[in-house]
Amino acid sequence: MTNTRKPRRSKAHDFSALSTSIGVALTLALWGALVAGALLVQDLKADWMSSMRVELVLVEPPSDGRSVEQWIEQVQADDAVTQVVYVDPDSAARELESELGEPFMDFLGASPLPAVLELALSPQWMGELGLAGLIEKEAQWQGLDGVARVEYPRALLAQLDRGFQDWTYPGLFLVAVLMAIVVAQIMNVVRLSVFGRRFLIRSMELVGAPPHRIRRPFITEAMGYGAVGALLAYAGLVAALVGARSFLPDAMATWGAKELGIILVSQMAVGLVLTGLSARWAVSRYFGARLDKLM
Repeated sequence: MTNTRKPRRSKAHDFSALSTSIGVALTLALWGALVAGALLVQDLKADWMSSMRVELVLVEPPSDGRSVEQWIEQVQADDAVTQVVYVDPDSAARELESELGEPFMDFLGASPLPAVLELALSPQWMGELGLAGLIEKEAQWQGLDGVARVEYPRALLAQLDRGFQDWTYPGLFLVAVLMAIVVAQIMNVVRLSVFGRRFLIRSMELVGAPPHRIRRPFITEAMGYGAVGALLAYAGLVAALVGARSFLPDAMATWGAKELGIILVSQMAVGLVLTGLSARWAVSRYFGARLDKLM
């Protein structure tokens, strides 16, 4: 009776597969941290810049409630605005009196403050267009009938935007260095995995197996390590993000499937591409190698 059972893999091969997957996972965790850090910085910038309020100072207060509603509806329709609050002169004066602790209205007799529309900006819109987009919107709002001027902390926003831009090039340099480390580490892990079977590769070549038939199982196996490593790295990174959520509640308040999907796809793509290319390069090194080179 013929034995049709497939030969079992050795324990050494199983250990090599486990160690390779863990090595790839640790490296992809670094890559995932870079992607998550970039997303967090972008969200922090958008959150900080959108927290500034824009005030449309009106020429004169609307005479009735209907005019106020029309003003609010007109400005609320803008995609950059999430909320519009009308502040009449008397309410603004009472708020200022409470802050100053001095009833200046008794002395002046009338409120010296103008009526304003206070706008809350969309974090998503600010994240995409930033200060340049706000300057364009300022020109549009300034042209509205009845608007005397547009006020917001220009100097503070410009300083904040300039601060993020000043860190762009050092950040890109750091990303390039860490990406080089990721590539080198994954290539080294896969190369060590292939090194243990270098005699098998040479033997298959000597018996006439074409190069693409020799490479295929090694590339497939290495990409499997890349997929498993990406999933392990993603799970570890998600656990770290859950722990960091309490420290960055504002920046991560809007995080959902989109941000987590970006991290997973980037880790999976980098893992599959780098392990596949690394396996192809590692196997090709042993084609036509002499025996003394294999020792």
